[in-house]
Amino acid sequence: MFIRSNYNYNTKKASKANSVSCAEPTLTQQNFKDSTDINRIVKQYGKTGLAEQVTRQPLPEDYHNITDYHSAMNAIRAGDEAFAELPATTRERFDNDPAKFVDFCLDDKNNEEATQMGLAFRKITEEITPTPPALEPEAQ
Repeated sequence: MFIRSNYNYNTKKASKANSVSCAEPTLTQQNFKDSTDINRIVKQYGKTGLAEQVTRQPLPEDYHNITDYHSAMNAIRAGDEAFAELPATTRERFDNDPAKFVDFCLDDKNNEEATQMGLAFRKITEEITPTPPALEPEAQ
């Protein structure tokens, strides 16, 4: 019977005997390291507000199929899930209340702040009128 103790057991030898060694060169591509690092992705999202996943603003057409209680609750649940996907700082700005967020977004006075937060697109307030082409004097 062999009893293992600190004095009769070589840990380095046992580790080498039980380890996996790969003689072939690795196929891992290190150039994707930064694009897959979750800490870097979250930090970039916190700075820029841009996510890899494309999100869009809700449109009135999104609600035309709501005709009963069940479909209304599904729409509310989808809205809650979309609110939960926002960054923590944005949710904190609205006290983690989706209703306050909706009220904020529906008020046109908040459009500039919503645009800065990346929640809305900048509204074009100037009307663009085409300029007529310059008329050349007729040759006599």
